[in-house]
Amino acid sequence: MTKSLVRTNKATPHSSIVGVNKMEEQITNLAITNPNKGWVAKELAKLIDEWITWQKEVDEIQDYTYDPNIRLNVFADGEENIQKHEILQAKTLTFLNNNINGHGFIKGFDGKGCDRTDLRLKVRVKHRLHELRILQSCLEYAEVPESFWKRKGKELVEKISNLPADVAAQVASEWLKNPLS
Repeated sequence: MTKSLVRTNKATPHSSIVGVNKMEEQITNLAITNPNKGWVAKELAKLIDEWITWQKEVDEIQDYTYDPNIRLNVFADGEENIQKHEILQAKTLTFLNNNINGHGFIKGFDGKGCDRTDLRLKVRVKHRLHELRILQSCLEYAEVPESFWKRKGKELVEKISNLPADVAAQVASEWLKNPLS
């Protein structure tokens, strides 16, 4: 019996874990839209650091039994914490939308996957951080804009313009083997 992959909109406890469904959703090629690839990588690393700090804070949230006769706040993680989470998520998605095409497996506020509101922040933050780390690991293979290559080409020309022909050919050869170095 063969098992077919069927996409459903039904959220499961494991639907936010990266696997077949997540990779299936990343149809668009990953591309950095900002010509400064180094800056994009550094900013993404800074955002991941913020998520790591947020994860530590979330891990400290104390559970309590909800009793509607005692507590008015029905948010198990606390309304302020939920707001802080949404702000960090909006900041992250704004950065991604402005600088990286094809990060579609990070949805945002769609209420599915790790954004389900019935999940505690501990779960949501853990999975968001996991998705960001996946994106970070793929970034070195992302397409870059034409202006990036023009800048790299200019750097190469400046490097080899005053060199003897054989040395210039060697530098150009090395650059062609690994233009991102």
